[in-house]
Amino acid sequence: MDSQAEIRSDTARGNAAKVAGILPSMRWLFAMLVPLAAFKGAQVFIAPPTADEAYYWLWGQHLALSYYDHPPLAAWLQRLSAELFGWNLFALRAAPLASFAGCLWILWFWAKRLAGQEHAMRAFLAGTVAWLSMPMLMRFQSIAHQDHLLVFFGIATAHFWALFLSGHEAGRRAWRYYYAGCIALGLAGLSKYNAVFIGLGFAAWALFSARGRRLLASPHPWIGAAIAVAMQAPVIAWNVEQGWPSFRYNLDERIGYSNFDSPAGNLGIFLYSSLLMLSPVMAVGLARFVTGGGLIRTSFESVGRAVFTVSTLITIALCLSNTVLHYWNLPAYLFLLPAAVFYLRSRMEFTLHALYGILMAIWFVGMHAIYPVYKVNGGDLRDNDISFGLDEIAAIVEEEEARLGADMVMTTDYRTASLLSFAAKRLDIEKIGRRRDQFDFWFDPSAHKGQNALVLVDDYLPEQELVTEVFEKVTPIREFTIRRHGLDIHTYRLVWAENYSGSGPH
Repeated sequence: MDSQAEIRSDTARGNAAKVAGILPSMRWLFAMLVPLAAFKGAQVFIAPPTADEAYYWLWGQHLALSYYDHPPLAAWLQRLSAELFGWNLFALRAAPLASFAGCLWILWFWAKRLAGQEHAMRAFLAGTVAWLSMPMLMRFQSIAHQDHLLVFFGIATAHFWALFLSGHEAGRRAWRYYYAGCIALGLAGLSKYNAVFIGLGFAAWALFSARGRRLLASPHPWIGAAIAVAMQAPVIAWNVEQGWPSFRYNLDERIGYSNFDSPAGNLGIFLYSSLLMLSPVMAVGLARFVTGGGLIRTSFESVGRAVFTVSTLITIALCLSNTVLHYWNLPAYLFLLPAAVFYLRSRMEFTLHALYGILMAIWFVGMHAIYPVYKVNGGDLRDNDISFGLDEIAAIVEEEEARLGADMVMTTDYRTASLLSFAAKRLDIEKIGRRRDQFDFWFDPSAHKGQNALVLVDDYLPEQELVTEVFEKVTPIREFTIRRHGLDIHTYRLVWAENYSGSGPH
């Protein structure tokens, strides 16, 4: 047995007794896993597409080096999925299924390595339950937003760097693992911009820890960092060609947008939503990971602690001027995930965490796939409401389009334009609106001067605020409401807009 294998064996034997005492029984694990897996299946295979899912799907059908809001990798994979599986819900969510499978492989690897062969399956199933019970992962590893790729490639980065550091502790500098981690980080960067927090966290660890500074004497860390940066060439090239719109949007135009009167409000909603989506029990496990208070020590902790600190501090700083979404800080948690099960200390903690996850999954599935229950009390969440009744909306629009002989079909924002495009399997739905988005790179206003349009509107962006500014004559022709189980969800109007000016609105 080589020295590395001996270390792995000794680690597993040393952990076995500790792990056996806290891991739930196989019967308990299956009892928790079955409903969680069913709810995940419902979110993947039954829930209608979100507006952003449909939006990113359209990116894949308009291939480019990069895109306005995000880097290109998710869009490239959506194009591949369309070529393989067609234009349907399965094709839309095939990439999240594949990335989730990759995450499970990494989880299985560390279950064997840390718990030993005897307890590997229990540790793996417990880890799977722990993941599915985190609402953040249940949601973002089930839908085709960029986050599922950030999670997978971020965990892959943590996986390879943990192998590198464990080898380094044993007196072996397995640089191949470091380079593999840098490539994974580069792919994370091609998935979502906040992957930069992982790189900044590693840089902080390298600069401020004795072990890290010793590594900097070698050229390898610098070469690996250069590889990860060079992999962002498509993003840089597209932005150079277009005048740096992605960087202006993310570093300037988004700054200062707040729903609260003070930074305290921004910070409060960020912390609350983070706790809700991570789960209170796993938040305790995260605290143990950061402070080194887990059941066992793992090679994820040193760099993971730095990544958590850097990502969280930057996100909190953004709260000074912005309402911050909880998933902006997703990189902070990624180094915890392969070994998350080892930072819960009792079967009671597992049970509470799993029950919380099941309850949240019931809420998510009900809200996204069956009926948005907040509507019963008069609530409104437009971004969710507009995902219902897509086939019905597409049929009504196409009926009126044929009747009127419209030159083009439009909606008043990218969300409804994307959903209508996906439902109708069309690439010629246009968006009219003041907010800049990827549709503006596809639509040439001057090419449509003088044309008549059928426009789908709602009270969120009514025709009086947009359509009447740029068309000579606007006539309401139809109003309809999407209903489920006898209850209203969302009301739309169709207007006939004549003689487009060929410019705006601005």
